Amino acid sequence: MATTSNTPDRATAILLVLHIVAMFGGFMVLGPAFEFPDVLRYPAEERFTIFSENQSVIRPTYWVLTMTGMTQILISVLLYHVVRAQSQTVATLSLVFGTLAGFCQALGFGRWVILIPYFVAEAADPEKAQMAAMLEGAFNHYAGMLVGEHLANICWGVWLASICVAFLKATNINRSLAWFGVALSPFLFLLAGEQIGVSGDVLDPLVDFGFPLLAVWHILLAVQLWRRNGAIGFAAMGRGAWITGGVLAAGMIAPALA
Repeated sequence: MATTSNTPDRATAILLVLHIVAMFGGFMVLGPAFEFPDVLRYPAEERFTIFSENQSVIRPTYWVLTMTGMTQILISVLLYHVVRAQSQTVATLSLVFGTLAGFCQALGFGRWVILIPYFVAEAADPEKAQMAAMLEGAFNHYAGMLVGEHLANICWGVWLASICVAFLKATNINRSLAWFGVALSPFLFLLAGEQIGVSGDVLDPLVDFGFPLLAVWHILLAVQLWRRNGAIGFAAMGRGAWITGGVLAAGMIAPALA
């Protein structure tokens, strides 16, 4: 097939893998080090204590997660060009909402790198502890829950659905992979519902099963882009890729089931 040297397929493939590995790696580190995600619902004083004891691990991990907001923006821009459908309204939607998702994620994660250490230091003074706890709680609900979770997940879901539809309309990408991404997008909308009353009984299975499937989608898309490498069309994706994806998902889900 003829090639076009200005199509950044392999750069995008590498970024997709690095992005999802950084995100999942960060969450895996925060689990034992910070009791994440339950710690977000603890009283501020308890968060301060756990953060102080483990901030040598927590702060750099959240810095990496903050950078995943930036990589989400880069992925959104690159896929907008990779899909070769700049004239499509749905492609433009993917660019806008993917950028907003990354921006909201960076704001939500970034507070742990700079803002929370300041509150923890202020709380060491008994005269300032109550005010520091109140301000941290306010930022936890606003920057964390509203911006970093609610708005970010809504934008992420719109991005996932719209970029998959753009691929379906403008390319010969594996149809099952594109529809797989569309089917996963409601999972992100449901995650955004915690702040408006969706219970943990619903969210816990979504996180345990949904995020591994989302990771597999990123990796399989990366494989498709790596193999295309600027060509006009995508190569066929056989059963082997899906089997490998299934094994990866099972490996990520197994710890939650155990």
